[in-house]
Amino acid sequence: RQSSQEGSPMLLFRVASAAAAPSSSTTTIPHLPVRYEPLISLEHVNINAGGTWTEQLSRFWFSVMGGADDPRGAVVCSQVQAAGGPMQGLHWANFGLQQFHLPVGEPEDSVQVVRGEVGLAYTTEELAALQRRLEDASATHAVGADGSLRITCPVGNRLRAVEWAGAETWFGPKLLLDPREERPLPGGPSRGLGIQYVRFDVPEGAAAGICRFYLRLFGATAEVGREGRRPVCVVWLRHHQSLQFAEALPGEPPVRRYDGHHVALYTNDFAAVYERSREAGLVWNNPRFPHLRYDSLAHALRHSEFRLKDLTDPDTGELLYTLEHEVRSVMHPGFSCRHWIAAEGEAAKEMVGDYPTTPASPAFPDREEL
Repeated sequence: RQSSQEGSPMLLFRVASAAAAPSSSTTTIPHLPVRYEPLISLEHVNINAGGTWTEQLSRFWFSVMGGADDPRGAVVCSQVQAAGGPMQGLHWANFGLQQFHLPVGEPEDSVQVVRGEVGLAYTTEELAALQRRLEDASATHAVGADGSLRITCPVGNRLRAVEWAGAETWFGPKLLLDPREERPLPGGPSRGLGIQYVRFDVPEGAAAGICRFYLRLFGATAEVGREGRRPVCVVWLRHHQSLQFAEALPGEPPVRRYDGHHVALYTNDFAAVYERSREAGLVWNNPRFPHLRYDSLAHALRHSEFRLKDLTDPDTGELLYTLEHEVRSVMHPGFSCRHWIAAEGEAAKEMVGDYPTTPASPAFPDREEL
């Protein structure tokens, strides 16, 4: 089978976790009525975009890539500034139900580049239109043998636009989210279907430990596979989405220094994930956001989020990788599917159209279980 990387067959050789219902917790909060997967959505990737917002950035993210300009970015920026944060501007580029958060004017690491690539899905027609817009704009890109488009954004982030061959859907906690029927994010509908995956370059020997990290901290479905000789950890986020951690091979350049970019995830098991993170000493307050502290579960519940950045091997305590995670509950005001939240006291039930057991993906449809 083909992985989400062009021309690279992925053999999955170890399932690290079976999908499981959210664990019980002494703190009860509203839940999304969906079973089996504690991680239910990858929501955004945050990358600082330079000292000031430019016409080139606007043209690339909104005119060329086809993202929708979400007006909430300016509101969040004003809140951060009012709390004493250094951010000078913030734009959100929406793709389906996912976003790129693009702050400017941050004094440290004013330009951030993901150590890997971000995969965006488009319909067949929209992918062809994207290629034409890239050519017309003389944007840096290349066409792969499989028809995917490898694109470099103005500050150096690598994107890969791929064709979505299945039923037209946005990506999230439900199998089918028909863009013609679901609510678009503020800013209107985008031309892309969403962020399908984020792939990170990690040091040699890190993939298995990273799998254990997501298994034990989040209760996620995670597995290790190989692309040729390269071990890759794949972490599933409900339907159609994944985080991928690809090891460097001997002789390849070392992984670049971490510059502070982050991802945001939604979990249906928020209180339990927070408590496990706190017990492991992983909860982190990002000084960029002085108004957001997570020193107790009560603080985290007040903000409907918390943060961590150290991915450690739960067997050894070894620091394997650094990547800030903004971990959100389904009560977060930014959650696009809050209208599905179960009423208080309602038992979790399967959503219409959900997979009943393990997740599936057009990128990794088969697994070899040992």
